[in-house]
Amino acid sequence: MPAPVLNMTEGLPISEITLHRGETGLGFNIRGGTDIPHFKEDTGIFVTKLKEAGAAYRDGRLKEGDKILEVNGHKIQSVTHNEAVQIFITAGETVHLKVQHGAEEYILKQLEARKGGGGGLIILVLLGLAVAAGVGFFILNKK
Repeated sequence: MPAPVLNMTEGLPISEITLHRGETGLGFNIRGGTDIPHFKEDTGIFVTKLKEAGAAYRDGRLKEGDKILEVNGHKIQSVTHNEAVQIFITAGETVHLKVQHGAEEYILKQLEARKGGGGGLIILVLLGLAVAAGVGFFILNKK
């Protein structure tokens, strides 16, 4: 059974970038995939490092933290890491990408907001229990 596809960047703008591989290659590292997600909440493919000699660095538009959605029209949101690597290796000299800039930062902010929002609820529940226990104690002592 294939791993589920998880996506936390729905609604982020999509940009198109065309890179020419050249002698130095595309020049970036990726993480992610359905088998080893970069974030457990998102199975997409993320740029983790740009190499100074590579086409992406020279072009200047692709950045670390960007999420790659398509390579030459091939959607890569639901592929394993190795499938994504093979798609890049066989992409040819001219590589058309669809990306979401700043996707990693966007996801981290969402996760932080989730973490912060849930904590407040827990404190309110604990406070409510403490108040209820105190009221119960007060009533018992009054008898």
